Amino acid sequence: MHASRQDCKFQYQRLALTVVVAVTLCAAILNGQHSNASQDPPAVPPANTIQPATHFTQGTIASIDANQIVITKNVRGKAEQAGFTLNSQTQRNGTLAAGTRVSVQYREQNGQRIAAAVRELTVKSARKPAQRAFRSRSKS
Repeated sequence: MHASRQDCKFQYQRLALTVVVAVTLCAAILNGQHSNASQDPPAVPPANTIQPATHFTQGTIASIDANQIVITKNVRGKAEQAGFTLNSQTQRNGTLAAGTRVSVQYREQNGQRIAAAVRELTVKSARKPAQRAFRSRSKS
């Protein structure tokens, strides 16, 4: 009976050692896969990644077609034209035609201005709030 107890103890130790080795190997394999994934980022980001707009401007549409919009905006009292590339991801709201006041949200990428959103400005939002002149009432 004494020999069988030692035999069970030996088998238990062997089982414990086997489990430790298996866990260590699994951890090493998983760590190696994780390291390879973090070391080799994709050369080109996925096509469906949309970069956020970082700039904003307003103006009047001078010309527009399927791939480009040109607006005229006032900068320090001078009229300047600015062009933006339109693509399938550009959000377009309102009537976008020559002469329409618009806001443009865009980002700069590879020397180009890429429009993220072009929105027609309504008369109410395009106009500055009216200033009220307060007159003092004469006491008569």
